[in-house]
Amino acid sequence: MGAVRTQCHRLYELAKDDKLDFFSIDESRLEAVADEVEVVMREAYPDLKVPSHSRLRHLGDVGALTASWSCDATEKARRLVDLVTVSVLLDAGAGPTWSYVASDGSSYRASEGLGMASLDLFCDGFFSSDPALKPRANSYALKHVTEEMLARGMQVSRQNALVGVGGRAKILQSLGEAMEARPDFFGSEAPRPGNMVDYLLRHAEGNQVGLEHLWKVCSEGLNSIWPKQANGLLQGDVWMHSKLNDGKPGSDLVPFHKLTQWLVYSLIEALQVTLGLEVRGVQALTALPEYRNGGLLIDVGLLRLKDPAWLSQTVNVGTELVVEWRALTIVFIDKVAEILQKRLGLSSEELPLTSVLEGGTWRAGRVIAKRLRADGSPPISIRSDGTVF
Repeated sequence: MGAVRTQCHRLYELAKDDKLDFFSIDESRLEAVADEVEVVMREAYPDLKVPSHSRLRHLGDVGALTASWSCDATEKARRLVDLVTVSVLLDAGAGPTWSYVASDGSSYRASEGLGMASLDLFCDGFFSSDPALKPRANSYALKHVTEEMLARGMQVSRQNALVGVGGRAKILQSLGEAMEARPDFFGSEAPRPGNMVDYLLRHAEGNQVGLEHLWKVCSEGLNSIWPKQANGLLQGDVWMHSKLNDGKPGSDLVPFHKLTQWLVYSLIEALQVTLGLEVRGVQALTALPEYRNGGLLIDVGLLRLKDPAWLSQTVNVGTELVVEWRALTIVFIDKVAEILQKRLGLSSEELPLTSVLEGGTWRAGRVIAKRLRADGSPPISIRSDGTVF
C-alpha cells in the first residue's frame, strides 16, 4: 500500500519544480478546493457526521436488506460481502447517457445506477448458481456471465449505452476463476467472495482485524482478474511514468489500485455493520484517483494542463498525462482533508479521509462539473474499458 503514496509524491515533487510534461500546479488554489468541498459537505451532512466512502451508500436500505435474510450474522456478512464485491467490480464509469430503472420505477444514473442495477441482479440470483439461494455470488455463476446477459440485466440498448460492458463481464468471469484458484481465501466448495469473512475472522484479534489481512485477500486473491495492459507486461491499475525511472527496476511504476481500494473501503463498512468487526490501519488507504476527485482539482484551477488542447480530446487511461493527473489527485486530496480537519476543528479520527471522500471531494467534483459543463462530464475525457475508472 505504501508504494501508492510514495510514487505519487515523487511526481508531486517534480510538479513543484515544474518538471512534468502535462500538468503545472497552483497550490494557492488549495483553499478554494477545500471551499467547494466544505459547501457540499455541509449541505449533505449539516451535523458534519459524515459516513465512510463506501458502495453501501448506493445499495438502498442495507439494514432492511440484511434483516430480510434468515441466517446468522456471519452468513449475513458473507452475503453482504458477495454483493459489495460484485457491485464494486461493476462500478467503473457508466458514461454520460446510461441510466437504470429500478424495480420500484425510480431512475438512476452513474454510480448510483450501477449500484441499484447490481442490487437488483443480486437479489434476482444473477450471480448465484443455486435458485434456492439467490442472494449469493459464487464462482460457477460468475464464470458463466456473458456480455449479452450482463447487458440485458443492466438495461443496455442502442439508446441506453453503457461504457465497457464487455470489460465488466470479463471481470466477473475472471473473478469466478480467481476465487477457485484461492480456496484459502474464498473456500473450496462453491467459492464465493463472502468466504473471505471466515479468513478474516481467523486472523482477527477480538473485534479487530488488521488492514493487511483484508488487503492481502483483495490484492493477492483478486490480482488475476485485472486485464493485462496493451504493453503485455503490466496488469491492473499500475502504470508507468518515464520521469520516475532512476535505473532501478520498477522505479517508473505508479500503482493506484483504484477499484481495489474502493472495494476495501466498502468491505470495511460491510464487516462493521454485520459483525461489528473493525479494521485497523485504514490510514494506509488513499483517495480514489478517479475523474470526479481529479476533475475537481482541474476545474478549480489547482491542476492546469500545459496544453489546453487536451481538454477537447479523449485520452487513453495509461498515458503519462492521466498518470500525472491521478497521482497529483492522491497527493492533493490528502492535503484537502488536512485543511478541512483543521478548519472544522475535527481530528483525523472524527473526519477521516474516507469521510472527506464521501462528504466530499467526489460530490464537489460532480457539482462543479455540472456547473461548468451542461452534461456534467469531467474536464478530461478518458477512454475506459470499464475496469479502471
